[in-house]
Amino acid sequence: MRKIFIALLVMTFFKGQAQDQIQSISKTYFRTHPFDSKFSNFILNLQRDPWFKIEEYNRRTDSTFFFLKGVYQNFNPFRFQPKQLTLVVAEEEIIYSDSLKTHDTIINLQLTGMIDSSIAIDKTVQKEFKRFHQAYSNRFDDFSGRTLKWEEKTTGEIYSYFISPLSISPVTIAWGILPDADQYSFSIIIRFKVSGNQAVYIVQPGD
Repeated sequence: MRKIFIALLVMTFFKGQAQDQIQSISKTYFRTHPFDSKFSNFILNLQRDPWFKIEEYNRRTDSTFFFLKGVYQNFNPFRFQPKQLTLVVAEEEIIYSDSLKTHDTIINLQLTGMIDSSIAIDKTVQKEFKRFHQAYSNRFDDFSGRTLKWEEKTTGEIYSYFISPLSISPVTIAWGILPDADQYSFSIIIRFKVSGNQAVYIVQPGD
């Protein structure tokens, strides 16, 4: 009984800790928040938002995952003016690194601002990337980083933030060069689960 109580106490602590960081990021950068209401209401709010134009919307079926993609017209949470600001809500299957290799389904909420490379000569998106990291990295227990390179030239960076002892990063940021579009991009990704039509934080496999 004591072990069960301790486990519940630990999980409550992790949920509260995750809520503080992710709520702060969500409310700072996202116009519509999945944690404020039921998930179906979150999607409905996106559909009704006059500043958001949905370009692709696929409901979940027995063989496909949920996917929504759209573009904001008059909303910008960044300190640079993006040529295009897109939001993607995409469901995917993941495998935890636990001993059982537990399969689970999560939602990726990704906001991406893009700017023409000719305008970004002052490393605009890189500055936004560093600004986010300086503001939020110390609010997480750990983070991992990766630099993308092509022919010895840095073409992007990715940082994923973690809350111990969880193996799934709830927040990832990235900047990169999109050579085909001649653009730079900066993205923020928040990961969560949907349980009982409610967006919830990922605290353990299958939770």
